[in-house]
Amino acid sequence: MVEKRGNREISSFAQGHGIQAEMQPDQVSKLVWDYFNKLSTNAKDAMEQLQKSDLSQQLNTLFQDKCGEASTQTDEIKKKVVPFAMELPDCLVQDSEKLKEQIRQELEELRLQLQPNSDQVCQKMNENMQVLKQCLGPCTNGLQKSLNDNAEQLRQQLAPLSHQLEAAMKENINCVQKALAPFACEFKDKVNQHVDKMKCQLTPYADQLQDKIDQHIAELQKILTPFAKGAQDQLNRQLECLAFQMKKNVDQLRARISDNTEDLKQKLTPFAEEVRGKMPKSCEELHQSLTKLNCQVDQEIEEFCKNMGPFGEFNKALVQHLEELKRKLGPPRPCDVEDHLSLLEKGLREKVNSFFNTLKETQEEMFCFPKP
Repeated sequence: MVEKRGNREISSFAQGHGIQAEMQPDQVSKLVWDYFNKLSTNAKDAMEQLQKSDLSQQLNTLFQDKCGEASTQTDEIKKKVVPFAMELPDCLVQDSEKLKEQIRQELEELRLQLQPNSDQVCQKMNENMQVLKQCLGPCTNGLQKSLNDNAEQLRQQLAPLSHQLEAAMKENINCVQKALAPFACEFKDKVNQHVDKMKCQLTPYADQLQDKIDQHIAELQKILTPFAKGAQDQLNRQLECLAFQMKKNVDQLRARISDNTEDLKQKLTPFAEEVRGKMPKSCEELHQSLTKLNCQVDQEIEEFCKNMGPFGEFNKALVQHLEELKRKLGPPRPCDVEDHLSLLEKGLREKVNSFFNTLKETQEEMFCFPKP
């Protein structure tokens, strides 16, 4: 909740002060985390200046993409954010080994506490897993139905425009050029309106899923707490890790909805202009152009639906996180401590959000444009 609230505050503040596209903490966190992962697969000399300059270049590119043209305000922010972000990979390398050992010890303490009741713990978690599956099913089914319904509605809204244009041309071929301009405009308007509506109808499902996950983890904590009386902090740490992993899946779903709807809009809107740009000289030529347009529309909508789903994979990923927690609470395995990376990433995101919130509070005057 703190992370989400911080993002909203930064976004609101940036928009209120005329910034073209605000820099989001999550974008910086992702860039640094991806860079850290790249370093972790290489030798220790991967921290050489050449690679650091590569990170610096990526950060500068991110500023250029998200903040538009250079300005005094964005330059000042960049001078603060880039050095801060450049220090983070070193911190992550140092923190990683410490956190790994800490998690190793905590897991051992938690297992010892749960061991006398291991059968009951396993049974309770299996029951909880079934509840999660039943809980997620209706929500993702509703999301799939909404996606299919909206895709079909978009087809139905666009199809009559082609029929209207063909009918107008049959009446008077000389009027077709006048008819093409409003056709292209109406086509574009309907695409924009319906795709925006689709995005608004699909996004709340991600919020519903997050609410269900939050409720589920709270219930899981309630179930396991009686068995971990001597290791409550260790249990809470593992549940924090579970919550973070699941939240990442939901965030990816939100991003998938946003990215794919915007991509659909960008792909559909030029089609009508293409028909308009190739002025048909006969009804047959117009019919061929419109048939091609309708096929292109169908193909892009089908591709959109394909890219959005299947949502069953989303449910499967969430259940797998819970299955992994169950395995971690059982007999020790060599890969258990690798889960420290989730907590390391969680800490990185919190650190970046805290930095951006501090930056917001201390740089208000920098963003205030003088009144005319």
